[in-house]
Amino acid sequence: MPDRMKKLLGVLCFSLALHLALLFGPRFSLPPSLSPAPVLELKLDIPPPAALAQREAAKPARPHPPKPRTQRLPLKKASPAPATPDALPAAEPPPVQAKSAPQPEPEPAPTPAPEPVADRGPVMPQRIAIRFTLFKGVKGLSVGRAEQNWKLDGERYTLSSVVEATGLFSLFASGKYTQLSQGVLTPDGLKPSDYRVERGQAADKTDTARFDWNAMTLALASGGNKQTLKLPEGTQDLLSFMYQLAFAPPQRSVVRMIVTNGRKLDSYAYWVVEEALDTPMGKLNTLHLGKQREEGEKDTEVWLAADYHYLPVKISQVDQDGDGLVLLANEIAITQ
Repeated sequence: MPDRMKKLLGVLCFSLALHLALLFGPRFSLPPSLSPAPVLELKLDIPPPAALAQREAAKPARPHPPKPRTQRLPLKKASPAPATPDALPAAEPPPVQAKSAPQPEPEPAPTPAPEPVADRGPVMPQRIAIRFTLFKGVKGLSVGRAEQNWKLDGERYTLSSVVEATGLFSLFASGKYTQLSQGVLTPDGLKPSDYRVERGQAADKTDTARFDWNAMTLALASGGNKQTLKLPEGTQDLLSFMYQLAFAPPQRSVVRMIVTNGRKLDSYAYWVVEEALDTPMGKLNTLHLGKQREEGEKDTEVWLAADYHYLPVKISQVDQDGDGLVLLANEIAITQ
């Protein structure tokens, strides 16, 4: 019997024996205690919509990538194709230029010298009007009013002062007390040329002073009396000296000035202190100047307001008994 048939017969016998064992042999069963496989559960904790909105707001904003910018380039015209060597014209040799002599460089123009600036000194307002109330005596009884005016036209100045009684006091003191000062404003201050004071309308109550700065003489006339004096440098009249102090406020504790009232020429020394002064315009910072007087002289004092170009805001002239006149400013009008 061939080998192939033997192998086939062996396989058939093994298969038959296996089927008979399964049909008629002992039975096998799975153990009853096997439990079912555990079931895995997944629980999602979803927050309410309000919480989601808060979380989203708290997240930092993601920067958006910048959009690419499109740059438009100018179109270039296509250049013609280069010509072939056969089509190119023959290059001509460059012309020979004659050598010229080197030209000298032009000299730089001289820089013009700056024009000198004229020293005009401090700037004074064009127009000033100061209105005062006139008080009399120790008790300060209001008896009149006064007004001082300053005018500047170019370099020429005009100063005027008018004092007059009001109310019942005008019955005892009629007329006006008028002063007029004219001159030139220089870098050093006021340089008077004429001064005049009138006490009423009578001629014998009028005083004048004429300043001749070329001859350095001062001509005084009071009533019928006339005299010519030597004119010291820096002399002021009774009205201009207050505005000279406003033009150049004193820098020392004592200042000396030469002043004429139309009758005589005197040198006066004034002490200077800083003082807060109560006025109808409020409290003002002032320089208070007082005359160092001799026995029997009137006590003359002036207050210059630092906040108003050092203009006079109070003028006092009191005798030894305390009787006299006081001018206190209640209004200042300045036009630049």
